[in-house]
Amino acid sequence: EFSIRWIAGHEGIQGNELVDEEARAAASSRRNSSPKASLPLYLRRRKLPRSISALKQDYRKELYARWKEILSESARSRHFQTFHPSLPSSSY
Repeated sequence: EFSIRWIAGHEGIQGNELVDEEARAAASSRRNSSPKASLPLYLRRRKLPRSISALKQDYRKELYARWKEILSESARSRHFQTFHPSLPSSSY
């Protein structure tokens, strides 16, 4: 027989509160990072893999910046700005 019970948090438990504080401090500071020598070889030799979603997001951001630059240098840019001042818009 197997049963699962939900327990409502650990707020107020001294040991857990201390661990939470340490975790928050480690996550918010770069100096608390592990020394490179103590990392596994595969983490020392190359960058961490990136998700497809993150790559697409970066690509879209770069593409939007290039489009904005091209549009601002365009001869028609001022004409577009007269009837649509928010161009280039990020909503399309």
